Amino acid sequence: MVPVLRCMVKPRFVVAGICVASSLSFSACSSTKPPSEGDLSSRYAAARQLVDNEKYDRAIIELESLMFATRATTMEDEVLFSLAGSYYKSKQYLLAIEIYKRLLEQTPGSRYAPEAQFMLAKSHMELSPDYPRDQEHTRRAIREFQLYLDLYPQRKDASELADDIEILKGLVQLNPDSADYRRRLAAAQSESERLGRIQESQKNIALLREKLAESTYAIAERYVKLDKYRAAEVFYEDVLRSYPDTVYFEKAWTGKIMALVKRGKWFEARAALEAYDRQFPENMKNVEDYREKIMKHFTNS
Repeated sequence: MVPVLRCMVKPRFVVAGICVASSLSFSACSSTKPPSEGDLSSRYAAARQLVDNEKYDRAIIELESLMFATRATTMEDEVLFSLAGSYYKSKQYLLAIEIYKRLLEQTPGSRYAPEAQFMLAKSHMELSPDYPRDQEHTRRAIREFQLYLDLYPQRKDASELADDIEILKGLVQLNPDSADYRRRLAAAQSESERLGRIQESQKNIALLREKLAESTYAIAERYVKLDKYRAAEVFYEDVLRSYPDTVYFEKAWTGKIMALVKRGKWFEARAALEAYDRQFPENMKNVEDYREKIMKHFTNS
C-alpha cells in the first residue's frame, strides 16, 4: 500500500476550506440587504461635511466605502467626484487621477464630467516635474487640457457673458419668484465658471509646452558640452519642429546654426542662417560670428 504524503493531502483540505468559506460568504452576502438610498444619502452627507471642514483623511475613508456601495446608483458620480477632489486637495494626485478617470469612464454623462476632465488635467500638471526630469505627466496634462477644450468649447466671450449675468441678476431681483430667471442665471454663472476653466486650460497648455521645449533644448545643450554636435542638432530640430510657439524656438535656430558650423556642414549652415534671417531679421547680431565664418568659408572656397 502506497503511503499518503502530507503534501498530497494538504491541498485538498485547503480547497475544501476555501469552498466552505466561499459558500458561507456567499450565503451571508445573499442574506444581507443592500443599504437603502436613504442610508447612503445620510452617510454621504456626513462625508461631505468632513470635506467641507477640510478633514480630508477622514472623508476619504468614508467616501472610499461609499464608492463601492453606490456603484450603479444615482449617487455614483457625486461620490466619485467628492473622493477625487479629496485626494486632490490632500495632494494625493495619482489617486485623484485614478478616480477622475473612473468617473469619466463609468459615468460619462455626469454633470460632473466637464470639471472632472479639467481636474484630471490639473492633477497631471501637479505631477509635472522640473524640466530636466521625465516629462510624461507634462505631456499627459497637455493632452487632457486639450481634450477639455475640444469637448467643451467656448460659446460666448467674457464680456458678453458678464452682460448676460448682470441682466439676469436684475431680472431675478425684480421677479424673485421666477424659476425661469433663476435657472437662466445659474446657467450663465456656470458658463462663466467654465469660461474661466477654458482660459486656465489655454494658459496651462502654453506653460507646459514651454517646459517641454526647455527640456528638449537642455538635452541639446548637454550634447554640445560633450562636443556631440550631430546629436545636439537632432534635439534642436525637435524644438524647431514641435515648439515654434515657445521662447526656445529662436534659441534652437541659433543652436542649429552653431552645430552645423561645428560639423563643417557649410551648405546646410548657410541655408539655416538664411532661414533665421527671414524669421528674425532684427536679431541677426545674435548669429554674427557664425555668419562671418560661413561667408569666409564660401569666399575662400
